[in-house]
Amino acid sequence: MAAALRPHRARRLPAAVAVVLGLVTALVLSSCSDGHIDVRSIAGAGWSSYGGNAANSNFAYASVPDDLALSWTRPTGGTVTAPVTISGSGNVGVTSNSTGCDLLVLDPRGGRKNFCKNMREGMSSNALLTDQYDQPYIGEEGMFLAFNAGGAIRWRMPMIGVPLSAKFAGPGMVLAVTTQGQILLMNTQTDEFMAPEVRLRPEADPADPLYGFGDCVTNGPRCVVPAPPAVDAAHERFFLNVWPSGAIASEVRGFAYDETGGARTVRELWKAQVPGGVVGPTTVSADGNTVYAFSRLGQIVALDAATGSTRWTYDNGGYGFATMTVSPDGLIIPTGVIGAPLTLIRDHGDRAERVWQRTDLAAVSLSTLTAAGTAWTVVREPGKDTLALTEVSATDGKTLRSIEMPESAGFTTGIAVSAAGQIATATNLGEVYYFDSKANIPGA
Repeated sequence: MAAALRPHRARRLPAAVAVVLGLVTALVLSSCSDGHIDVRSIAGAGWSSYGGNAANSNFAYASVPDDLALSWTRPTGGTVTAPVTISGSGNVGVTSNSTGCDLLVLDPRGGRKNFCKNMREGMSSNALLTDQYDQPYIGEEGMFLAFNAGGAIRWRMPMIGVPLSAKFAGPGMVLAVTTQGQILLMNTQTDEFMAPEVRLRPEADPADPLYGFGDCVTNGPRCVVPAPPAVDAAHERFFLNVWPSGAIASEVRGFAYDETGGARTVRELWKAQVPGGVVGPTTVSADGNTVYAFSRLGQIVALDAATGSTRWTYDNGGYGFATMTVSPDGLIIPTGVIGAPLTLIRDHGDRAERVWQRTDLAAVSLSTLTAAGTAWTVVREPGKDTLALTEVSATDGKTLRSIEMPESAGFTTGIAVSAAGQIATATNLGEVYYFDSKANIPGA
């Protein structure tokens, strides 16, 4: 109080400082002069969703530190089936089949819980979607939820089925698709519909949200959509693995969600029959021109994103876990079965060819290609049950470095790379591993 009553003595600023402050003030005022700030949610920096981005490409632009080392591990208390994500602030999002807190958001500095939630069935099959404000979105049995950064629920949207890992479809728009084939495009702030609801099957049952859910693991006929969409926000399109009612196999469908006649609608663009049917999620190329999918016959199929026509098929010898990493220049690493060789192929536009294969590596993870011309994956160490995070050259497959994962076993669900180059992964048995620069690890 005494300080508040003390007389204030004005001091004259140097002329140069006064000029600079005046210019800064003018710039601030001019930039805010219309009184509007765009607060619409978009994907957070880093690994903000299933597949790392809207396209499901599992590609990282961030540079991974040269002195990367294991920083911490943490058990989830249950098995992990979905990939982990990393928010723009570096927080690690994990879903598990734990009987307690099955949704975890972990602090990157030591793996401590920022918050955890006990969710309903179906949630553990999904990866968190996180916006630039660290606000998560996720689906569970019959419901899609938006949280704030502290874990409080902002809004809920009832849905028919189990909502799959969601995607941002543009500023302020979140796309959620359920296992029973319901498609909703919602406002991220208010949960209002941005376009009318679409149902891919008329028999979708709101009273039985888990109907067909058991078929989703095997891509069976009762699961209408078993995997998350791949979104091309630049062209306002998305692509789905769909099993139509009464069909003998699943197919790839392309959708548009642009404005027509002043109103935004979700409309089907094309259907593409894939030999034997489709397995797993679709992936769209960085330029939005090509959609990739796995067939039940063990092929990778490349489709024209505008028409659905087939560009090429590549005999992969199996579909493995039916996921892949795709670089902007057309390099592809398919995820094989547990212990399969690590293989890289290249998309030449009208065909694909194998560039290299490491038969001496027993890969046990979905891989992540990077802008540095490398790929990160997890392999089983020779002669051991334990695993190692491994970086290889995308040019020739040569091993560049390998970091042990102590007391690990099984396989991992993917490699998440943060905006600052940290890496997080989780084993299917429920252990999270987080890697950081040694400079950020106390005592390293």
